[in-house]
Amino acid sequence: MKKVAIIAPSGSIENFDDKKVITFFESKNIEAVIFPSCYSSFRYMAGDDNLRVQDIKNAFSDKTIDTIICARGGYGAIRLIDKIDYKIIENNKKPFIGFSDITILLISFLKRANLTSFHAPMAVNGVINMNDFEFENYKNEIENNSFKTKLKGGILWGGNLASIVSLFGSMNENYIPEDDIILFLEDINEPDYKIDKMFHQILRNKALSNKIKGIIFGEFTGAGKYLDEIQFEFASFLNVPYEINKNIGHIKNNIILPFGKTF
Repeated sequence: MKKVAIIAPSGSIENFDDKKVITFFESKNIEAVIFPSCYSSFRYMAGDDNLRVQDIKNAFSDKTIDTIICARGGYGAIRLIDKIDYKIIENNKKPFIGFSDITILLISFLKRANLTSFHAPMAVNGVINMNDFEFENYKNEIENNSFKTKLKGGILWGGNLASIVSLFGSMNENYIPEDDIILFLEDINEPDYKIDKMFHQILRNKALSNKIKGIIFGEFTGAGKYLDEIQFEFASFLNVPYEINKNIGHIKNNIILPFGKTF
């Protein structure tokens, strides 16, 4: 990791402090290039769709940039997925990092550009608040991912639950992987009944649910007292093994997951 692009494909950034971002990476001997979307605002998004798509294109096309880190999540990625030139991504593969609303891009890049990316902390609310030890671990995990799970038989696939189900109106070939999957899930500020509803949306999506060979439940921040029951029931309906990893999600110690890696 020598030169990173910081882009904002989803929500706008309030009071963006570019100097803090640049200084943080400089202290690690890394050059940070801040793209226009980080400074822009359109409604609740980081600039209009064309600007955000252009930043994705330029970040992947720039041969001097070796890593792309999203600034934050929010909302807006789903507006971009039919406007992106996936050939540019496929021909210029490099680590792409984000989570939350960025889940939609992780899924689309894997399916339509064969890009293995990273479900991991983002720049503004995550990376630049890391101490030296935390960032060194972050960097090493991006470069030499060592995530392990006892679940086997598929690629690691998933992310933010609400973002995943928002794709269900798309054609299957645009987001459902060819391989079987180890599904990992997390979310924030969703009540139990909505989590239950979204689990059932997955169950009824047979093109996807038939591929699930195991589940990793991350942190569902703000969920209620029935969460454990709902998760157990979901895994039982699928008849697959599951594990719980509370280090995945909208939390400080959100770990790095290699999206698309085979287990």
